[in-house]
Amino acid sequence: MNQKVKSSVLVVVILAIFADMLMYGLVVPFLPVHAESLGASQSEIGLLFASYALALFVATPFFGALADKVGRKKLLVFGLIALAVTTLIYAFATSFWVLFLARLLQGFAAAIPWTAGLALLAEVFPKEERGKAMGMAMSGQAVGVLLGPPIGGWLYELGGYHFPFFTATGIALIIAILCLVSLRKVSETKSEGFTSPFKILRNRNVLIIAGVSAVGASVFASIEPTLPIHFNENLEISAGVIGLLFVLVTLGYGLTSPLIGSISTKFGHVKTIRIGIVMAAIVLPLNALPTLIWLQVVTLTLLGITLGMVLTPALPKLADISQEAGATSQGLTYAVYNTAYSFGMMAGPVVAGTLTDGLGLIIAYSVMGGLFILYLFPLAKLKS
Repeated sequence: MNQKVKSSVLVVVILAIFADMLMYGLVVPFLPVHAESLGASQSEIGLLFASYALALFVATPFFGALADKVGRKKLLVFGLIALAVTTLIYAFATSFWVLFLARLLQGFAAAIPWTAGLALLAEVFPKEERGKAMGMAMSGQAVGVLLGPPIGGWLYELGGYHFPFFTATGIALIIAILCLVSLRKVSETKSEGFTSPFKILRNRNVLIIAGVSAVGASVFASIEPTLPIHFNENLEISAGVIGLLFVLVTLGYGLTSPLIGSISTKFGHVKTIRIGIVMAAIVLPLNALPTLIWLQVVTLTLLGITLGMVLTPALPKLADISQEAGATSQGLTYAVYNTAYSFGMMAGPVVAGTLTDGLGLIIAYSVMGGLFILYLFPLAKLKS
């Protein structure tokens, strides 16, 4: 496949993942307040936000199998249109439960770019180019995470409640059209029938890399409910500054992912993951120590970089494992990865919160770091 076609595929997948994360974060600044105005309690608002991850967890295996059957291109376009429609539902929600339905459907739709998009990259790019391509795709995730909340807040202030959703719907539809046009000449392999998820799950190597995804996601998710308390008690900073500090993790992750992807292709994906896990186990507890803001800036940035070393090489390694096994079910393979990531997102806050309540933040993060180190043992069974 020529370089122009590969570049087109990479661009549309980056944009699709960006759109997904943009839609996810767009509502953060104002949706809780709007839900409260509709009579929702705090527990119901928590359920509203959790519904996205739950739907993503449930839908990912289905759409992974469907991507292998009907083709990744068609499903990717459908996913972007579905994101546009679900975003539009928010705008016309006049009750909490319609908001809940919109968030739930958004989670279902979000499963598509991650499974179909990554599977398409794995098929189009040869083994020696996958690391860099996957790393660049993860940069799309980072940019979406960074821009979603500020763009959502700015559009809300500029045009009121409906304006962010109308704008986001337009963005998703434009990317869907671009995807449709750009992928016309891309050939892809389809499965003759639906591949059972249990067949993929019997591959030990796929499960080991899926576990890497859960480890990385749990780190991201564990700091969100626990670190702000440390910031408030030890740094005495405002909520706005706390938000900016969390941006550093995403920046460290997103800006270094393409470079890490290229390096891991030459150095070895598994070796890079091992180093990343060791570094994450060390850096995570360090984030509970600083009483000076500049030290916190350093530790958070380092945490983002180490998470890039854990997660970015896992994507091309998963494609290599699938290819070596002679499988054409790349969509379902990445569905397993994303399901594990969703599990890590759900488990991380629970584990971190429980450990922090009983042991304190530093020891809690140290225990979690120790658990990450233990994962080096199953990783030892994988060849780099």
